[in-house]
Amino acid sequence: MSFIIGCDIGTTNVKTTAFDSDSAGILTSHSEGYEMLHPNPDWSEQDPDEIYEAVCRSIQKVCESCNAQGKPVGICFSSAMHSILCIDKKGKNLSNLIIWADNRSADIAEKLKASADGKKMYQNNGTPIHAMTPSCKLIWLKKNQKDIFDRTDKFIGIKEYIVFKLTGKFVVDYSIASATGLFNIAEKKWDEWTLKKIGLDETKLSTAVSPYHIEKLPKENDFKVPAGTPLIMGASDGCLANLGSGAILKGTMAITIGTSGAARICSDVPYLDEDMRTFCYILDEDTYVLGGPSNNGAVVFEWMKNNFFPESDYNEIFEAASKIEAGSDGLLFFPYLLGERAPLWNSAVRGGFLGLDIQHSKSHFARAVMEGIHLNLYSIGKILLETQKVKRIFANGGFAQSQVWVQMLADIFGTPVALNETVDTGTVGAAMMGLKALGFAKELSDLDFFTPVSTIFEPSKEVHKQYEEVYKKFYTSVQGVLIQAGIDK
Repeated sequence: MSFIIGCDIGTTNVKTTAFDSDSAGILTSHSEGYEMLHPNPDWSEQDPDEIYEAVCRSIQKVCESCNAQGKPVGICFSSAMHSILCIDKKGKNLSNLIIWADNRSADIAEKLKASADGKKMYQNNGTPIHAMTPSCKLIWLKKNQKDIFDRTDKFIGIKEYIVFKLTGKFVVDYSIASATGLFNIAEKKWDEWTLKKIGLDETKLSTAVSPYHIEKLPKENDFKVPAGTPLIMGASDGCLANLGSGAILKGTMAITIGTSGAARICSDVPYLDEDMRTFCYILDEDTYVLGGPSNNGAVVFEWMKNNFFPESDYNEIFEAASKIEAGSDGLLFFPYLLGERAPLWNSAVRGGFLGLDIQHSKSHFARAVMEGIHLNLYSIGKILLETQKVKRIFANGGFAQSQVWVQMLADIFGTPVALNETVDTGTVGAAMMGLKALGFAKELSDLDFFTPVSTIFEPSKEVHKQYEEVYKKFYTSVQGVLIQAGIDK
Protein backbone atom coordinates (compact mmCIF):
# COMPACT_ATOMS: atom_id res chain seq x y z
CA MET A 1 0.00 0.00 0.00
CA SER A 2 1.34 3.44 -0.93
CA PHE A 3 0.34 6.61 0.88
CA ILE A 4 0.48 10.35 0.28
CA ILE A 5 0.77 12.96 3.03
CA GLY A 6 -1.20 16.19 2.96
CA CYS A 7 0.01 18.84 5.40
CA ASP A 8 -2.15 21.91 6.09
CA ILE A 9 -0.29 24.77 7.82
CA GLY A 10 -3.08 26.86 9.34
CA THR A 11 -3.25 29.99 11.46
CA THR A 12 -3.35 28.26 14.84
CA ASN A 13 -2.39 24.66 14.09
CA VAL A 14 -0.92 22.30 11.54
CA LYS A 15 -2.92 19.25 10.48
CA THR A 16 -1.17 16.35 8.75
CA THR A 17 -3.00 13.38 7.24
CA ALA A 18 -1.80 10.23 5.50
CA PHE A 19 -4.11 8.96 2.73
CA ASP A 20 -4.10 5.63 0.91
CA SER A 21 -3.06 6.65 -2.61
CA ASP A 22 -5.48 4.22 -4.27
CA SER A 23 -8.61 4.43 -2.11
CA ALA A 24 -8.24 7.88 -0.46
CA GLY A 25 -8.82 6.20 2.88
CA ILE A 26 -7.42 8.11 5.85
CA LEU A 27 -4.66 6.07 7.50
CA THR A 28 -3.85 8.49 10.31
CA SER A 29 -3.86 12.18 11.22
CA HIS A 30 -2.01 14.36 13.69
CA SER A 31 -2.38 18.02 14.70
CA GLU A 32 -0.05 20.41 16.51
CA GLY A 33 -0.96 23.89 17.77
CA TYR A 34 0.97 27.14 18.13
CA GLU A 35 0.35 30.63 19.47
CA MET A 36 -0.34 34.06 18.02
CA LEU A 37 1.67 36.97 19.38
CA HIS A 38 0.36 40.54 19.76
CA PRO A 39 3.36 42.67 20.84
CA ASN A 40 1.57 45.93 19.96
CA PRO A 41 -2.02 46.98 19.24
CA ASP A 42 -3.10 45.77 15.77
CA TRP A 43 -0.02 43.55 15.45
CA SER A 44 -0.42 39.80 14.88
CA GLU A 45 2.73 37.71 14.64
CA GLN A 46 3.99 34.18 15.15
CA ASP A 47 7.30 32.51 15.85
CA PRO A 48 8.23 30.83 12.54
CA ASP A 49 10.48 28.31 14.26
CA GLU A 50 7.63 27.24 16.56
CA ILE A 51 5.54 26.57 13.46
CA TYR A 52 8.41 24.75 11.75
CA GLU A 53 8.92 22.49 14.75
CA ALA A 54 5.17 21.79 14.91
CA VAL A 55 5.17 20.82 11.22
CA CYS A 56 8.15 18.52 11.75
CA ARG A 57 6.56 16.80 14.77
CA SER A 58 3.29 16.40 12.91
CA ILE A 59 4.96 14.81 9.86
CA GLN A 60 7.06 12.55 12.09
CA LYS A 61 4.02 11.36 14.07
CA VAL A 62 2.09 10.49 10.93
CA CYS A 63 5.04 8.65 9.37
CA GLU A 64 5.63 6.69 12.58
CA SER A 65 1.99 5.60 12.57
CA CYS A 66 2.31 4.41 8.96
CA ASN A 67 5.52 2.42 9.36
CA ALA A 68 3.74 -0.76 8.32
CA GLN A 69 2.80 0.85 5.00
CA GLY A 70 6.39 1.85 4.20
CA LYS A 71 7.48 5.35 3.22
CA PRO A 72 5.29 8.14 1.82
CA VAL A 73 5.26 8.58 -1.95
CA GLY A 74 5.29 12.30 -1.32
CA ILE A 75 4.44 15.19 1.02
CA CYS A 76 2.36 18.11 -0.26
CA PHE A 77 1.59 21.40 1.49
CA SER A 78 -1.48 23.53 2.01
CA SER A 79 -0.70 26.80 3.77
CA ALA A 80 -2.24 29.98 5.14
CA MET A 81 -1.68 33.03 2.93
CA HIS A 82 -0.45 36.62 3.32
CA SER A 83 2.44 36.12 5.77
CA ILE A 84 5.77 37.96 5.62
CA LEU A 85 9.06 36.99 7.25
CA CYS A 86 12.34 38.90 6.88
CA ILE A 87 15.44 36.72 6.30
CA ASP A 88 19.05 37.97 6.14
CA LYS A 89 21.83 36.76 3.83
CA LYS A 90 22.82 34.05 6.31
CA GLY A 91 19.29 32.65 6.41
CA LYS A 92 18.56 34.05 9.86
CA ASN A 93 15.25 35.60 10.90
CA LEU A 94 15.19 39.39 11.24
CA SER A 95 11.54 39.44 12.33
CA ASN A 96 8.70 37.32 13.54
CA LEU A 97 6.24 36.03 10.96
CA ILE A 98 3.75 38.85 10.27
CA ILE A 99 0.48 37.02 9.53
CA TRP A 100 -2.73 37.81 7.64
CA ALA A 101 -4.49 39.11 10.79
CA ASP A 102 -1.94 41.89 11.29
CA ASN A 103 -3.46 45.38 10.86
CA ARG A 104 -0.43 47.65 11.39
CA SER A 105 -0.53 48.80 7.76
CA ALA A 106 -4.25 49.72 7.80
CA ASP A 107 -3.67 53.44 7.17
CA ILE A 108 -1.31 52.68 4.30
CA ALA A 109 -3.83 50.24 2.82
CA GLU A 110 -6.71 52.72 3.00
CA LYS A 111 -4.77 55.44 1.18
CA LEU A 112 -3.45 53.02 -1.42
CA LYS A 113 -6.89 51.50 -2.03
CA ALA A 114 -8.32 54.96 -2.81
CA SER A 115 -5.58 55.73 -5.34
CA ALA A 116 -5.12 54.96 -9.02
CA ASP A 117 -1.97 53.02 -8.13
CA GLY A 118 -3.97 50.80 -5.78
CA LYS A 119 -6.51 50.00 -8.47
CA LYS A 120 -3.78 49.11 -10.96
CA MET A 121 -2.13 46.85 -8.39
CA TYR A 122 -5.43 45.03 -7.93
CA GLN A 123 -6.05 44.75 -11.67
CA ASN A 124 -2.57 43.29 -12.21
CA ASN A 125 -2.40 41.03 -9.19
CA GLY A 126 -5.95 40.10 -8.15
CA THR A 127 -5.48 40.77 -4.44
CA PRO A 128 -7.66 43.50 -2.87
CA ILE A 129 -5.73 46.28 -1.17
CA HIS A 130 -5.88 45.64 2.59
CA ALA A 131 -3.62 45.46 5.63
CA MET A 132 -3.58 41.66 5.29
CA THR A 133 -1.59 41.74 2.07
CA PRO A 134 2.20 41.39 2.01
CA SER A 135 2.38 44.33 -0.42
CA CYS A 136 1.00 46.69 2.26
CA LYS A 137 3.10 45.09 4.99
CA LEU A 138 6.24 45.68 2.91
CA ILE A 139 5.39 49.35 2.43
CA TRP A 140 4.91 49.64 6.21
CA LEU A 141 8.24 47.92 6.91
CA LYS A 142 10.08 50.19 4.48
CA LYS A 143 8.55 53.25 6.13
CA ASN A 144 8.71 52.22 9.81
CA GLN A 145 11.49 49.63 10.11
CA LYS A 146 13.82 50.65 7.32
CA ASP A 147 16.85 49.09 8.98
CA ILE A 148 15.20 45.65 8.90
CA PHE A 149 13.85 46.26 5.38
CA ASP A 150 17.31 47.17 4.06
CA ARG A 151 19.04 44.24 5.81
CA THR A 152 16.52 41.70 4.49
CA ASP A 153 17.82 39.41 1.76
CA LYS A 154 14.49 37.57 1.27
CA PHE A 155 10.88 38.41 2.12
CA ILE A 156 9.06 35.08 2.37
CA GLY A 157 5.94 33.38 3.72
CA ILE A 158 5.66 30.49 6.15
CA LYS A 159 5.58 27.72 3.53
CA GLU A 160 8.68 29.14 1.88
CA TYR A 161 10.42 29.18 5.26
CA ILE A 162 9.65 25.52 5.85
CA VAL A 163 10.85 24.52 2.37
CA PHE A 164 14.00 26.63 2.84
CA LYS A 165 14.76 24.98 6.21
CA LEU A 166 14.40 21.56 4.57
CA THR A 167 16.12 22.13 1.23
CA GLY A 168 18.05 25.41 1.41
CA LYS A 169 16.03 26.78 -1.56
CA PHE A 170 13.74 29.81 -1.75
CA VAL A 171 10.77 28.79 -3.92
CA VAL A 172 7.12 29.80 -3.77
CA ASP A 173 4.17 28.27 -5.60
CA TYR A 174 2.01 30.38 -7.91
CA SER A 175 -0.94 29.99 -5.54
CA ILE A 176 0.72 31.52 -2.46
CA ALA A 177 2.47 34.12 -4.66
CA SER A 178 -0.86 35.19 -6.16
CA ALA A 179 -2.09 36.20 -2.69
CA THR A 180 0.79 38.59 -2.00
CA GLY A 181 -0.45 41.51 -4.10
CA LEU A 182 2.92 41.38 -5.89
CA PHE A 183 2.31 38.65 -8.48
CA ASN A 184 0.84 39.17 -11.93
CA ILE A 185 -1.86 36.50 -12.16
CA ALA A 186 -2.18 36.67 -15.96
CA GLU A 187 1.55 36.44 -16.67
CA LYS A 188 2.29 34.19 -13.65
CA LYS A 189 5.37 36.10 -12.60
CA TRP A 190 6.28 38.84 -10.12
CA ASP A 191 4.66 42.07 -11.26
CA GLU A 192 7.37 44.50 -12.38
CA TRP A 193 5.11 47.56 -12.13
CA THR A 194 4.08 46.83 -8.52
CA LEU A 195 7.63 46.03 -7.40
CA LYS A 196 8.86 49.29 -8.91
CA LYS A 197 6.14 51.26 -7.10
CA ILE A 198 7.06 49.67 -3.77
CA GLY A 199 10.80 49.94 -4.41
CA LEU A 200 11.43 46.22 -4.13
CA ASP A 201 13.88 44.21 -6.21
CA GLU A 202 12.62 40.85 -7.50
CA THR A 203 15.77 39.19 -6.15
CA LYS A 204 14.36 39.83 -2.65
CA LEU A 205 11.54 37.36 -3.41
CA SER A 206 11.50 33.60 -3.87
CA THR A 207 11.51 31.97 -7.30
CA ALA A 208 7.90 31.39 -8.37
CA VAL A 209 7.15 27.79 -9.43
CA SER A 210 4.19 25.62 -10.34
CA PRO A 211 2.12 24.22 -7.44
CA TYR A 212 3.14 20.82 -8.86
CA HIS A 213 6.85 21.64 -8.47
CA ILE A 214 8.81 18.93 -6.65
CA GLU A 215 11.91 19.21 -4.46
CA LYS A 216 13.63 16.06 -3.20
CA LEU A 217 14.39 15.93 0.51
CA PRO A 218 18.08 15.47 1.41
CA LYS A 219 19.45 12.51 3.33
CA GLU A 220 19.47 14.36 6.65
CA ASN A 221 16.12 16.09 7.08
CA ASP A 222 14.00 17.19 10.02
CA PHE A 223 10.99 15.20 8.82
CA LYS A 224 13.10 12.06 9.37
CA VAL A 225 11.88 10.52 6.11
CA PRO A 226 14.08 8.73 3.54
CA ALA A 227 16.34 10.77 1.29
CA GLY A 228 14.73 11.62 -2.03
CA THR A 229 11.19 11.76 -0.66
CA PRO A 230 9.31 14.17 -2.98
CA LEU A 231 8.24 17.46 -1.41
CA ILE A 232 5.43 18.94 -3.55
CA MET A 233 4.90 22.69 -3.22
CA GLY A 234 1.10 22.57 -3.23
CA ALA A 235 -1.07 25.67 -2.94
CA SER A 236 -2.83 28.03 -0.53
CA ASP A 237 -5.28 26.79 2.07
CA GLY A 238 -8.22 28.66 0.55
CA CYS A 239 -7.67 27.29 -2.95
CA LEU A 240 -7.09 23.77 -1.70
CA ALA A 241 -10.25 23.92 0.42
CA ASN A 242 -12.16 24.22 -2.86
CA LEU A 243 -10.26 21.34 -4.42
CA GLY A 244 -10.51 19.18 -1.30
CA SER A 245 -14.27 19.64 -1.02
CA GLY A 246 -15.05 19.07 -4.70
CA ALA A 247 -15.93 22.71 -5.40
CA ILE A 248 -13.77 23.10 -8.50
CA LEU A 249 -16.53 22.57 -11.06
CA LYS A 250 -18.57 25.40 -12.54
CA GLY A 251 -21.79 25.85 -10.57
CA THR A 252 -20.29 25.00 -7.19
CA MET A 253 -19.17 27.20 -4.31
CA ALA A 254 -17.16 26.50 -1.17
CA ILE A 255 -18.02 28.17 2.12
CA THR A 256 -15.39 27.83 4.82
CA ILE A 257 -15.77 28.96 8.41
CA GLY A 258 -12.77 28.30 10.58
CA THR A 259 -11.14 31.02 12.69
CA SER A 260 -11.95 33.29 9.75
CA GLY A 261 -14.32 32.60 6.86
CA ALA A 262 -14.52 32.71 3.08
CA ALA A 263 -16.75 32.14 0.06
CA ARG A 264 -15.04 30.92 -3.13
CA ILE A 265 -15.79 29.64 -6.62
CA CYS A 266 -13.49 28.35 -9.38
CA SER A 267 -13.04 29.61 -12.92
CA ASP A 268 -10.86 28.81 -15.91
CA VAL A 269 -10.38 32.55 -16.53
CA PRO A 270 -9.43 35.35 -14.12
CA TYR A 271 -12.16 37.68 -12.88
CA LEU A 272 -11.44 41.10 -11.38
CA ASP A 273 -14.25 42.98 -9.67
CA GLU A 274 -14.65 46.61 -10.73
CA ASP A 275 -15.08 47.67 -7.08
CA MET A 276 -12.16 45.50 -5.84
CA ARG A 277 -14.47 43.54 -3.51
CA THR A 278 -13.20 40.03 -4.32
CA PHE A 279 -9.87 38.29 -4.84
CA CYS A 280 -8.68 36.24 -7.78
CA TYR A 281 -6.03 33.68 -6.77
CA ILE A 282 -4.38 30.80 -8.61
CA LEU A 283 -5.02 27.14 -7.75
CA ASP A 284 -2.87 25.88 -10.61
CA GLU A 285 -1.96 26.85 -14.16
CA ASP A 286 -5.50 26.18 -15.43
CA THR A 287 -7.69 27.20 -12.48
CA TYR A 288 -8.42 30.49 -10.74
CA VAL A 289 -10.23 30.78 -7.42
CA LEU A 290 -12.48 33.82 -7.02
CA GLY A 291 -13.83 34.83 -3.65
CA GLY A 292 -13.75 36.93 -0.56
CA PRO A 293 -12.36 36.29 2.92
CA SER A 294 -13.93 37.41 6.20
CA ASN A 295 -11.95 38.14 9.36
CA ASN A 296 -14.96 37.17 11.41
CA GLY A 297 -15.68 33.45 11.44
CA ALA A 298 -15.71 31.05 14.35
CA VAL A 299 -13.55 33.47 16.35
CA VAL A 300 -16.70 35.60 16.73
CA PHE A 301 -18.76 32.60 17.78
CA GLU A 302 -16.07 31.83 20.37
CA TRP A 303 -16.34 35.41 21.66
CA MET A 304 -20.11 34.95 21.98
CA LYS A 305 -19.71 31.64 23.79
CA ASN A 306 -17.21 33.03 26.29
CA ASN A 307 -19.35 36.08 27.11
CA PHE A 308 -22.91 34.75 26.85
CA PHE A 309 -22.56 31.01 27.51
CA PRO A 310 -19.40 30.52 29.61
CA GLU A 311 -20.73 27.35 31.25
CA SER A 312 -22.26 25.76 28.13
CA ASP A 313 -20.74 23.43 25.56
CA TYR A 314 -21.15 24.02 21.84
CA ASN A 315 -24.01 21.58 21.35
CA GLU A 316 -26.03 23.29 24.08
CA ILE A 317 -25.59 26.63 22.31
CA PHE A 318 -26.61 25.20 18.95
CA GLU A 319 -29.66 23.61 20.58
CA ALA A 320 -30.64 26.93 22.15
CA ALA A 321 -30.23 28.74 18.82
CA SER A 322 -32.33 26.14 16.97
CA LYS A 323 -35.37 27.01 19.09
CA ILE A 324 -35.39 30.62 17.86
CA GLU A 325 -37.17 31.55 14.63
CA ALA A 326 -35.19 32.58 11.55
CA GLY A 327 -34.32 36.26 11.85
CA SER A 328 -33.94 36.09 15.65
CA ASP A 329 -37.17 38.05 16.18
CA GLY A 330 -35.65 41.20 14.68
CA LEU A 331 -32.24 41.01 16.39
CA LEU A 332 -29.47 41.69 13.85
CA PHE A 333 -25.79 41.12 14.47
CA PHE A 334 -22.95 42.71 12.49
CA PRO A 335 -19.95 40.41 12.97
CA TYR A 336 -17.17 42.92 12.37
CA LEU A 337 -15.37 42.50 15.69
CA LEU A 338 -11.99 42.36 13.95
CA GLY A 339 -12.58 44.94 11.24
CA GLU A 340 -13.39 43.27 7.94
CA ARG A 341 -11.94 42.13 4.68
CA ALA A 342 -14.54 41.16 2.06
CA PRO A 343 -16.76 42.76 1.04
CA LEU A 344 -15.96 45.97 3.00
CA TRP A 345 -12.15 45.82 3.01
CA ASN A 346 -11.91 48.16 5.96
CA SER A 347 -9.93 47.58 9.14
CA ALA A 348 -11.77 50.32 11.06
CA VAL A 349 -15.34 49.01 10.80
CA ARG A 350 -16.69 47.40 13.98
CA GLY A 351 -19.59 45.13 14.89
CA GLY A 352 -22.69 45.39 17.01
CA PHE A 353 -26.31 44.39 17.58
CA LEU A 354 -29.34 46.18 16.16
CA GLY A 355 -33.03 45.81 17.00
CA LEU A 356 -32.54 44.70 20.62
CA ASP A 357 -35.69 44.75 22.74
CA ILE A 358 -36.95 43.24 25.98
CA GLN A 359 -38.14 39.98 24.38
CA HIS A 360 -34.64 38.92 23.41
CA SER A 361 -32.89 36.21 25.43
CA LYS A 362 -29.42 34.68 25.37
CA SER A 363 -30.71 32.19 22.82
CA HIS A 364 -31.63 35.07 20.50
CA PHE A 365 -28.08 36.39 20.77
CA ALA A 366 -26.71 32.93 19.90
CA ARG A 367 -28.81 32.66 16.77
CA ALA A 368 -28.22 36.29 15.76
CA VAL A 369 -24.43 35.78 15.94
CA MET A 370 -24.63 32.64 13.82
CA GLU A 371 -26.89 34.40 11.32
CA GLY A 372 -24.68 37.50 11.22
CA ILE A 373 -21.61 35.49 10.27
CA HIS A 374 -23.59 33.79 7.48
CA LEU A 375 -25.24 37.00 6.27
CA ASN A 376 -21.83 38.58 5.82
CA LEU A 377 -20.69 35.55 3.81
CA TYR A 378 -23.91 35.82 1.80
CA SER A 379 -22.97 39.40 0.90
CA ILE A 380 -19.71 38.00 -0.50
CA GLY A 381 -21.49 35.12 -2.19
CA LYS A 382 -23.89 37.47 -3.97
CA ILE A 383 -20.94 39.18 -5.65
CA LEU A 384 -19.65 35.81 -6.87
CA LEU A 385 -23.12 34.90 -8.11
CA GLU A 386 -22.80 37.78 -10.57
CA THR A 387 -20.23 35.66 -12.45
CA GLN A 388 -21.98 32.27 -12.48
CA LYS A 389 -25.02 30.44 -11.15
CA VAL A 390 -24.31 28.16 -8.18
CA LYS A 391 -26.30 24.96 -7.79
CA ARG A 392 -24.45 23.45 -4.83
CA ILE A 393 -22.40 24.76 -1.91
CA PHE A 394 -19.72 22.66 -0.23
CA ALA A 395 -19.33 23.57 3.45
CA ASN A 396 -16.10 23.03 5.35
CA GLY A 397 -14.33 24.22 8.45
CA GLY A 398 -15.28 23.73 12.09
CA PHE A 399 -18.80 25.12 11.69
CA ALA A 400 -19.69 22.17 9.42
CA GLN A 401 -19.88 19.98 12.52
CA SER A 402 -23.11 21.76 13.54
CA GLN A 403 -26.20 20.64 11.61
CA VAL A 404 -28.06 23.72 12.86
CA TRP A 405 -25.46 26.08 11.44
CA VAL A 406 -25.16 24.23 8.14
CA GLN A 407 -28.94 24.19 7.64
CA MET A 408 -28.94 27.93 8.35
CA LEU A 409 -26.38 28.36 5.55
CA ALA A 410 -28.59 26.43 3.10
CA ASP A 411 -31.63 28.52 4.05
CA ILE A 412 -29.83 31.88 3.78
CA PHE A 413 -28.31 31.10 0.37
CA GLY A 414 -31.38 29.18 -0.82
CA THR A 415 -28.99 26.54 -2.18
CA PRO A 416 -28.34 22.88 -1.26
CA VAL A 417 -25.28 22.49 0.98
CA ALA A 418 -23.13 19.37 0.79
CA LEU A 419 -20.87 18.06 3.53
CA ASN A 420 -17.89 15.90 2.71
CA GLU A 421 -17.05 12.84 4.75
CA THR A 422 -14.16 14.85 6.18
CA VAL A 423 -14.12 18.59 6.98
CA ASP A 424 -10.29 18.71 6.70
CA THR A 425 -10.41 19.75 3.07
CA GLY A 426 -6.98 21.42 3.15
CA THR A 427 -5.14 18.14 3.68
CA VAL A 428 -7.39 16.40 1.14
CA GLY A 429 -6.69 19.05 -1.49
CA ALA A 430 -2.97 18.89 -0.80
CA ALA A 431 -2.99 15.09 -1.19
CA MET A 432 -4.85 15.36 -4.50
CA MET A 433 -2.43 17.95 -5.85
CA GLY A 434 0.51 15.84 -4.71
CA LEU A 435 -0.77 12.74 -6.46
CA LYS A 436 -1.25 14.63 -9.72
CA ALA A 437 2.27 16.04 -9.45
CA LEU A 438 3.64 12.53 -8.96
CA GLY A 439 1.79 11.14 -11.98
CA PHE A 440 -0.83 9.09 -10.11
CA ALA A 441 -3.53 11.01 -12.01
CA LYS A 442 -3.60 12.95 -15.27
CA GLU A 443 -6.26 15.41 -14.11
CA LEU A 444 -7.49 16.52 -10.70
CA SER A 445 -10.96 15.37 -11.73
CA ASP A 446 -9.60 11.81 -11.86
CA LEU A 447 -9.20 12.04 -8.07
CA ASP A 448 -12.81 12.92 -7.25
CA PHE A 449 -13.02 9.76 -5.10
CA PHE A 450 -11.09 11.83 -2.52
CA THR A 451 -14.13 14.11 -2.07
CA PRO A 452 -17.17 11.90 -1.29
CA VAL A 453 -20.29 13.65 0.02
CA SER A 454 -21.84 12.33 3.22
CA THR A 455 -24.86 14.63 3.67
CA ILE A 456 -26.83 17.20 1.68
CA PHE A 457 -28.88 19.90 3.42
CA GLU A 458 -31.81 21.14 1.32
CA PRO A 459 -32.94 24.74 1.81
CA SER A 460 -36.44 25.68 2.89
CA LYS A 461 -38.01 27.99 0.29
CA GLU A 462 -40.15 29.61 2.96
CA VAL A 463 -37.26 30.24 5.33
CA HIS A 464 -35.10 31.51 2.46
CA LYS A 465 -37.78 34.13 1.71
CA GLN A 466 -37.64 35.22 5.36
CA TYR A 467 -33.88 35.49 5.19
CA GLU A 468 -34.03 37.56 2.00
CA GLU A 469 -35.96 40.19 3.98
CA VAL A 470 -33.50 39.90 6.87
CA TYR A 471 -30.59 40.33 4.46
CA LYS A 472 -32.10 43.53 3.03
CA LYS A 473 -32.15 45.01 6.56
CA PHE A 474 -28.63 43.70 7.23
CA TYR A 475 -27.20 45.17 4.01
CA THR A 476 -29.01 48.51 4.35
CA SER A 477 -27.96 48.86 7.97
CA VAL A 478 -24.30 48.14 7.19
CA GLN A 479 -24.27 50.78 4.45
CA GLY A 480 -25.93 53.29 6.78
CA VAL A 481 -23.43 52.68 9.57
CA LEU A 482 -20.52 53.08 7.13
CA ILE A 483 -21.87 56.38 5.85
CA GLN A 484 -22.67 57.68 9.33
CA ALA A 485 -19.20 56.79 10.59
CA GLY A 486 -17.58 58.37 7.55
CA ILE A 487 -16.00 55.05 6.61
CA ASP A 488 -15.45 54.52 2.91
CA LYS A 489 -16.32 50.88 2.25
